[in-house]
Parts: sequence; C-alpha cells; structure tokens
Amino acid sequence: MLRVENLVVRYGHGSKTVVAVDDVSIAVDAASIVGLVGESGSGKSTLARAVVGLAPISAGRVSWNGLEFDPTSRARRDLARRPLQYIFQDPYASLDPRMSIGTSVAEGLGGRRRGRAARVGELLELVRLDPGDATKLPRQLSGGQRQRVAIARALASDPQILIADEITSALDVSVQGAVLNLLKEIQAETGVGILFISHNLAVVRYMAQTISVMKSGKLVEHGTTDEVIERPSHPYTQELLAAVPRLV
Repeated sequence: MLRVENLVVRYGHGSKTVVAVDDVSIAVDAASIVGLVGESGSGKSTLARAVVGLAPISAGRVSWNGLEFDPTSRARRDLARRPLQYIFQDPYASLDPRMSIGTSVAEGLGGRRRGRAARVGELLELVRLDPGDATKLPRQLSGGQRQRVAIARALASDPQILIADEITSALDVSVQGAVLNLLKEIQAETGVGILFISHNLAVVRYMAQTISVMKSGKLVEHGTTDEVIERPSHPYTQELLAAVPRLV
C-alpha cells in the first residue's frame, strides 16, 4: 500500500547541512505491522513525519497504491482525510486542552454531518472508552486514556495505514502494555496497516511481523522479526539486542 523509496531529508545548507534520513526505502502493506526501530536521533521519526508532510523531502518518492504523491503539496488540514494517519508520541500535547474528546475525535470525520455523534461513540468503544466520555476534556483523562483518544481520532477517517510514533514512551509502564495490546486488537479487527516506531526493540518484537533498523539516518537492517531477532547481521542491531533486559 505505502511505499517509501530512496527518501532523503536534509536540514540546513552548505557546510551546515545535516542529513537526517539518508536514502531509506520502506514499505507498509495493509493488514501488517512493520516495526521501525533505532535510538533517539536515528532518523526514524523524521522519516515518518516526512511521509505525512511534516518534514521536508529532499529526494526520493512516496507512493500510495502505486501512485506517487508529494506529502507537502496539500494543506495540513487535508491530512485528516488522507488514507494514512499519524499518532503522535505525546497524548498531552496532541489533544487541544480546550476541546472535548468527542470534538477531537470528530475532527477526523471531515465534513461528515449525518450520524456524527454515533460514529464518535463507535470509535470510542473501539478504543475501549465509554462513549459517555465524549463530553470530557483531556485533563479529565489519564495518559493512557488520552492516547486511546488519539488513536480513535486517527481511525476516524478510516485510514488504511497508521503511523504510530513512540506512542507508549510518554506513558507510565503500568499502562504501556494495555495500549500496545489495544493497537494489536484494532489491527486485527480493522485490517489497518501500521508503521510502528520505537526505540525499544523488545516492544517492536512484540508488535511487528517485520522489522527495519535505522542508525544515523540510514536503514542498516531489515527482515522478518524472527530473522532480525534470532540472526541479526548488523553490529548495531546486535547492540540493541544486547541492551534488551533479560530475566536471569
């Protein structure tokens, strides 16, 4: 469904140019979860933001179902109606504190008017929230509940691909597992494809069928989860695996 080919993202000019993403290709099909892993600064989030038009593309192409498009060519408000949606890392910052969660979720419905309230209720139920919470403000919810609202808002436009960018890193450890399980359940129920981004290889292993590893803006390894975990070929991947805590 989604193809990113030879993508390059640069910032600055001349001697001050920084290459954040360097000739990276990745693909995400519907009904699959692709993990993108790397340490902070590896370029994984910049890649994802470039795909949805939130970071500049210096070279390469992004295509949807074989048709190339420029993510920056449309107004940002149109992003809500694209077949791919972005779930941000911090649920405290991604929701308007003055807007009820029902209104936030309804943003993804675009100009749809008929059955709007009912659809918002369905989406809240999908993320295991009470539809009666639609009138609440974000400050009345826990961090895990806010992230569920963010997921519901992303699903409102019936996307075929979700980009989940470190969506549990801002949450307490006690609720991270619940959000991860929810995302896997939603993927199984809806068939949506997911690009799951994390610095935590153990989390990516749990979530994804295939894993891509980024280091310093480059893609250094890609394969099925079993291949990458059991037979890592790149020293950087081996370092990430060695850093994963193990029970003694």
